[in-house]
Amino acid sequence: MSGNATTTRGPKKTEFDPQDPAAGVVMVTPAITAGTQLYKIGDYVTWGWNYTNLQGTPTAIDLYVKCSKVPQPWTLTQNMSYAEVGSYTWDTNQFQKDHATAPLLTEQYTLIVADADGGISATPEPGYLAPYSGFSFGLYKKQDYQNSGDGWQCASCSGATSGMDKGAVGVAVVMSAATVLSFTWFVAGFGALL
Repeated sequence: MSGNATTTRGPKKTEFDPQDPAAGVVMVTPAITAGTQLYKIGDYVTWGWNYTNLQGTPTAIDLYVKCSKVPQPWTLTQNMSYAEVGSYTWDTNQFQKDHATAPLLTEQYTLIVADADGGISATPEPGYLAPYSGFSFGLYKKQDYQNSGDGWQCASCSGATSGMDKGAVGVAVVMSAATVLSFTWFVAGFGALL
């Protein structure tokens, strides 16, 4: 039995010097010196970055955010056009509405920038963009106003100590005084206490 078989192959990928590093991302907005970023869910968030050591231009870029409390990352965008200077503005309000079944949490997150061809779990290759996950940020939900006149009490405010067990405080004070007196007597003798 004989026949003609046709096989199709994808375009050959350029191989760069094996000693060259994989390409990466350097955040520009916010600046590295700006410290940890905290964003309110419902606001717009803008990020900007440059690429380093990039020799093989990506066909497109994918962006994800990952939280350690959730097994799967959220996809922000897929197949975003590649530009020498990357940027993205995230409408967290619309995102929250679109993901009502898996909403954003008040937690720490990581931004992931990846080559659309390799995805989030691509193996780094010389000259090609490796998945970048070096930028962390926090998200928080806006809390409703609490009127303290209706009996609500802040657990971490100074007024919250009024509910503290006074007996426990008394025992702590007496034990502290006994410790100081006994130590003084031990070191200087009974006459020092008078």
